[in-house]
Amino acid sequence: MSDITGTTDIAAMTTITTITTARLILRPFQSNDFEKAYQLFSDPIVMRFSLNGPYSAEKCQIFIDQCMLKSKNNEPSLLAVIDKQTNQLIGSCGFFAQTIQGMAELELGYRLLPHYWGKGLATEAAMAMKSYAFNEMGLTRLISLIETDNIASISVAEKNDFKLEKTMLYDGRISVGMYVAIR
Repeated sequence: MSDITGTTDIAAMTTITTITTARLILRPFQSNDFEKAYQLFSDPIVMRFSLNGPYSAEKCQIFIDQCMLKSKNNEPSLLAVIDKQTNQLIGSCGFFAQTIQGMAELELGYRLLPHYWGKGLATEAAMAMKSYAFNEMGLTRLISLIETDNIASISVAEKNDFKLEKTMLYDGRISVGMYVAIR
């Protein structure tokens, strides 16, 4: 059994402060991100493929607080995705610790506001996070669990060299593909 891609302690992973790409800044969530984060996570279109559905204001605040705490504690977390041109929060991208069939895995996930879909921004953010995981955190494997009907997210994963390893039921009820990237 392998641990999460070569590291034995998730909490000891490298702290992610800020990652920049050509068009984006990925940084830890901040308390003043609530308005845009709530716009993102309460949108039924954005959250269509979420196990939790759209977030209430309370759940969104808890989510932001948890992300900030994880970042502070050097644990894998989602980051705020900021558009460099407008300096506005447009999405999230980052990591989730998962246990899949008894195996510890690190999942890469991403969401953007619909206005930013189809512009390659999710691919750009995911590519930056994958690179960070492999080059800075020393990981050798990442997964993305994607509902089989989520064609856009599958496309992002495939553009980032994630390959379908298997299809399975997640949470005992949702058919997902487990896409894997290996360093």
